[in-house]
Amino acid sequence: MKFSTLLSGLIALRAIPGSAFDNSCFELPIVIVSPTSIKLPTETCNQPRFPARDCMKDAVPANIEVIDNADGILNCLDGNRTAIYTANAHYRGQSSLHFSKHQIGIELDEDNELLGFPADRTFVLNGPTVDASLIRNHLAHWMFRATKRYSPRTRHIVVFVRDRLGDDDWRPRYRGIYLALEKIAYTPNRVGLTQLNGACQSTEELSGGWAWQNNPLGYGDYSPNLVTNEATGLFGAGARPILTFPEPRTITQSMRDYFVSPETGPLPRLYQYLYDNMTQPDGLEKHIDIGSFVDYFLHSELSMNSDAYRRSTYFFKDRGQPINAGPVWDFNLAYGLGGYKTTWMYTIHTFWKRLTCNYKFASLVQQRWVQLRSTTWSNESITSFIQTSGEPLRRQLMKCHDWKSDNLQCANVEAKTTGSFDDEINGVVNAVLERAHWMDSNVFGFYQALNSTVCVAAGEIPAYNCAADGSDKGCLATPSVYSNAVAFPEPRKPMTAKACDMSKVSNSTIDKPSIDPCWLSAGVYMSDGSITPFCSGYGFCPEGPGATCTCKIGHHPPTCARIDDPIIPHGGFVRDGEATQYLSLSKNLSRGNVYNFWLILCALSAVAVGIGLAAHQRRRERKGLLNHFDNKVSLRYGTS
Repeated sequence: MKFSTLLSGLIALRAIPGSAFDNSCFELPIVIVSPTSIKLPTETCNQPRFPARDCMKDAVPANIEVIDNADGILNCLDGNRTAIYTANAHYRGQSSLHFSKHQIGIELDEDNELLGFPADRTFVLNGPTVDASLIRNHLAHWMFRATKRYSPRTRHIVVFVRDRLGDDDWRPRYRGIYLALEKIAYTPNRVGLTQLNGACQSTEELSGGWAWQNNPLGYGDYSPNLVTNEATGLFGAGARPILTFPEPRTITQSMRDYFVSPETGPLPRLYQYLYDNMTQPDGLEKHIDIGSFVDYFLHSELSMNSDAYRRSTYFFKDRGQPINAGPVWDFNLAYGLGGYKTTWMYTIHTFWKRLTCNYKFASLVQQRWVQLRSTTWSNESITSFIQTSGEPLRRQLMKCHDWKSDNLQCANVEAKTTGSFDDEINGVVNAVLERAHWMDSNVFGFYQALNSTVCVAAGEIPAYNCAADGSDKGCLATPSVYSNAVAFPEPRKPMTAKACDMSKVSNSTIDKPSIDPCWLSAGVYMSDGSITPFCSGYGFCPEGPGATCTCKIGHHPPTCARIDDPIIPHGGFVRDGEATQYLSLSKNLSRGNVYNFWLILCALSAVAVGIGLAAHQRRRERKGLLNHFDNKVSLRYGTS
């Protein structure tokens, strides 16, 4: 594929002055985030009244300038840009949102091979702040990819931002060493899931692709209203998942009903199986890809990630396949930084405790650990990857008097460390190897006599987790014989099914895309209930299929929203926001709201026309600037 770029007047730059050392030149690629019309928000941004998104996360149009020379040529701030992309950029994160070194989300206007990554649109510029090694996320994704499963590709870069601190100040400001990585997505070059649409009708067709995560609910999240019962409360922790695929604007009522129904939904059925059927252990693989859960489990335990099992935890389900665990995400507090562990981390999580009582899961944990430790997760492989990845960072930081500062060439971290960068790198190596050695000594203890303490008190529990016969205890004497008797399943192949035939879509209302206010989160703000988590913050919704909002006094169904401020869900591109608002307002409109609806529709139509004209103008401007490079940037350090 050709590497399409936009060239602007910014590349007419002066020659670099001759000197022994130019601190604006880097071995790492340079990425410059340049807002084009309004600047990125600051801490003093105008925060709308709740419920609302944090104004610090507002996206702005931007050019993403890249300087990424090949063949060992230094990347200099005043050098020619190798690519310029039009995009929207925004600050991201939760606790990290208000760090001085911001995390930056990028959504390109069209698919492109940013920094040599396979073509796509969404990327993250992760700025390590508490991780002074700058390496933890880079290591975590490499280790998960080593299991032959997808995890975001990563590459270290330096980042500049044109903050526009003054009307005439267009200078890029150095923000430090970052890690560029792919945002988790379900497109063909990433996880790769089958696309659901309104033509999907049968249970088989509706079975995928789906994806969700476990995380605290935030404004604009789309969260299925699962029915809470003994099983979902015990093994789902009573929490609602956050849907990450499909995009909210594409989902029909039929799809939503399938996902939350106790009879068809993948999560309700999994939780009920775990509650009722521990004495029928062979049924587990109908619900989950056991190999993926084993790999996630071992990766989490080895990383000592303080958020493991409860936050930034992702799952997906393709059509006709069981649930897969992964990809992995967010390892700033891992590999010793969140504390050293000399116990198993999973034991406080009922879902994962229950899995270890299944003989196939227990067998494959032991078998897979031995296999990984003898290959890609060996001491030598891990040490080599960390030290090799740290070399370009080390060479750059040698030019700094205070390597942790935000001066040019420096890391810009706020970690409480008095040591050197080498100390930080060696600390990660030591943390990983110490944990690996502990797991070497303890991983064969998963075969055991079972009881309600080990397995969680619910339903009938087998006596042992050695084999399908719960009374078989032979694994306690010969564990390797039993663990090797279970075949490890091959990792899934992406995009295994075609999208449903849209020529067969029905005209039924439940088969048309719509935004459900019972799924659309308003965020969690007030403990007194003055703003509710769903129904636009002003109503309540029952659980399960076909639910509708009951609005507070002064608010009207179906959305309960303030008429001036409908909630826009995550998952759509910026230009789709207006369509999303239309869908949220149009679902099941009552007669009493028709007049207001037509007023809003007219206003949105005017906005849409303006957006269309602006998009046409942008296309005309881009035609004059578009340049094609026949030689795309090759994948180099850190991208394999």
